[in-house]
Amino acid sequence: HQHQHQHQHQHQHHQTFCMKLIKEQSGADRVFIFDHTVRSSEAKSLNALEAGATAAAVPRVHCDYTAVGAPVRLKQLGKEGINSLLRSRDLTEEEVKELAAGRFSFINVWRGINETPIYRMPLAMADTRTVPSSDFFTYELIFPDRVGQNYSLKFSEEHKWYYYPKMKKEECLVFKVYDKHEDGPRFVFHTAFDDPMTPPNAPPRESIEVRAIVFFDCPH
Repeated sequence: HQHQHQHQHQHQHHQTFCMKLIKEQSGADRVFIFDHTVRSSEAKSLNALEAGATAAAVPRVHCDYTAVGAPVRLKQLGKEGINSLLRSRDLTEEEVKELAAGRFSFINVWRGINETPIYRMPLAMADTRTVPSSDFFTYELIFPDRVGQNYSLKFSEEHKWYYYPKMKKEECLVFKVYDKHEDGPRFVFHTAFDDPMTPPNAPPRESIEVRAIVFFDCPH
């Protein structure tokens, strides 16, 4: 029970940290964290199907949302209830609708959770300036209660990829997976990959990713 309480406290602390970080980096007015996934390079299933379960690293180029799927997902989250720390309650569907009329984004925060740096299956990200939308294609994710949409990419030598080797627990990647505004980076493609420089005795990669919906220019 004490361990569970400690874990809950750590989780809340991490959520608060991520909210502050996303706000600072994006300039958003409101940040709501709606999901998190713990991943391990040892796990087999790409999705954590049960609460507290660990998912595998995703070795597939993708972006979490599409131009069509993101507004649909926001609507679903509005129905499920987005918790507001500011108001200590779930936002109403009406409030979500009002916020969605302005600019909104989906933003992820990704970091390692071990004391040792990440050697195995690090996360690589595509430079959006090198990825034309003509290279995108859509695929569907079938969940028991809903159908989600992701983008994937046709291969091209033109795409430029970056990663941060040996990321420490204190370091985070903050990246946008959807932006309603069309005049900047909107879809950051990413993938875990097998780094050929990984030492054979490197520990498994364990990471946490937090997903947030953020709103700009909010009525106060």
